[in-house]
Amino acid sequence: MTVMKERAIDLICRMPEERLYHVVQLLESVEGLSESMEKGVKTTQQKALEDLQRFRKRSVTEIDYKTELAKAREEKYAGIN
Repeated sequence: MTVMKERAIDLICRMPEERLYHVVQLLESVEGLSESMEKGVKTTQQKALEDLQRFRKRSVTEIDYKTELAKAREEKYAGIN
């Protein structure tokens, strides 16, 4: 057994029973994530992100953010003397 597994088992043994539920949930989600990564299966979140990126459009105009910030500051603080 590796040192990391021994540390994990030791931590779990010292943990109160009511907190073990959360540890089990976490381990199951990590296990499921690694299985889907190996198989190449995409999660619903990954599919949703891909859908959003498909509809994303690039702007044809370049924005000078420093100039825009300067204009916004002038408008906001113009009345302050």
